[in-house]
Amino acid sequence: MWTSSLVLVLMLTAQTPSGSATVPLQELLPLYAKHQEQTPPAPPTDALVVKSQLEGRLTADALLVDAHFEVEVLASGHWTRVRLLQLDPDMYLTELPSLEEATVGALEGQLSLVTRTPGRYAFDVSLALRPTVTGPERQVQLRFGPHVTPVPLRLEADATAFTLTEPAASGSEDSEVYPRQGVLRIGWRTAVTPKVARQVVRPPMEPSIPEAQASWVSTLEGKASVRVRYALRLDREQELELELPEGHHLERVLLDSVPLVPDEKDGRLKLKVAPARFGETEASLEVVLARDLGVFHLSGRLKLALPRVSWPVGTVRGRAHFPAVFNYRREGGSMEQYEAREGEDAGLETKTPLPGKVLHFRQYLVSASAPTLELGYSVDISKSYFR
Repeated sequence: MWTSSLVLVLMLTAQTPSGSATVPLQELLPLYAKHQEQTPPAPPTDALVVKSQLEGRLTADALLVDAHFEVEVLASGHWTRVRLLQLDPDMYLTELPSLEEATVGALEGQLSLVTRTPGRYAFDVSLALRPTVTGPERQVQLRFGPHVTPVPLRLEADATAFTLTEPAASGSEDSEVYPRQGVLRIGWRTAVTPKVARQVVRPPMEPSIPEAQASWVSTLEGKASVRVRYALRLDREQELELELPEGHHLERVLLDSVPLVPDEKDGRLKLKVAPARFGETEASLEVVLARDLGVFHLSGRLKLALPRVSWPVGTVRGRAHFPAVFNYRREGGSMEQYEAREGEDAGLETKTPLPGKVLHFRQYLVSASAPTLELGYSVDISKSYFR
C-alpha cells in the first residue's frame, strides 16, 4: 500500500524525470549496444566531386568554357557547400543550372553548390573568360576550387584565326590543355588580317549619249542610206529604245562592231547595251537605215530625219552626200547648217571617199525627239555652157 502511494505521488508531482540513477553494468551494456545500432556513424566527408569535364572554344574576345560536374553529397541534417571554381574578376557566368534539391551559383568569389539533401547532382555550367589586355596577344587562366581535382580542358581553336602560345600549338584545331600547379593557363594570338583597300562604291551612272554622228548618202535615183553612230556613256547593262523615222527600214545594228538582233515592232527597236569590258563606261552603237527618197527632178524638196532615241543626246552632227549636179539650201527642220572645219567630222570617215556635194548640219541637246532637216534643191548651172 505504501509503494503504490509513492508511485502515485511521483507521477503527479514530476512530469519530466531528473536526477541520476545507478544501473548495474550487466544491464547497461545491452542498452549501449542497442543505441549504437540505431545511430549510424557520420561520413568521412560531407561531399565528393566524382566527375568534372571542361570544354573550351576560342573567340576573338574570350575563351568560352562549358563545364560538367557530378557531385555526390553524403551528409544529411545540415547544409553542405561544395566549392568548384575560383571566380576571378574577368570570369563571367553565362549559364547556370536549376536543380530541385540544391543551388549552384557564385558565393564568396567561388562557383559553389549548396544543399542539405544527400544525393548525386549532375549539372552543366557555362562561363566566359575575357583577357585582361587587348591586342593580338591574349591570355586567361582558370583556377579550380578546393573540392575539385584539376582536370584538363579540351580546347577548340580555329587554326586560321588563332595561334596558341600557351601551351604551344599542336597543329590541330582540337587539343588538350593540362593544368599546371592547379591552374589552367591559355594564351593565344589572333591572326593579323591584311588590310584591304576600301572599295569606293560609285553611284549608278545615268546613261547618256554625249555625241551622235550621222551621214546621208543618196544617188540620183533617190536610193538613200542613213548611218548613225552613237557614243554611249553607261556603267552597266541598260535598255536603249530607238524609233525609226517614217519610210525608213533597218539594215543592221552594231554594238562595238558586234552585230545585234534587236527587238523590233512597229518601227521601234529595243536594245540591251553594255560596255565591252567590266569597269568601262563607254560603248559605240551604229545603226544603218535605208530609204527611197524618189527620183531627183530639176528642183524639189527633201525631208530628212534621224531616229528618236530614249537617252538624252548632247550633240548631233550630220553630214549629207547628195548628187553634185544640184544646189542645196536649208529650208527648215531642227538641225542647222554650218561650215565644218577640217577634221571635225572625222567620226564617220570611210575607206572609200564618198561622191557628191558635202553638207554639214548639227543640233545640240536633243531629248525625246527626232532631229529633222528640210532641204530644197535645184539644178546647178554654174558650170553649164549655157547660162
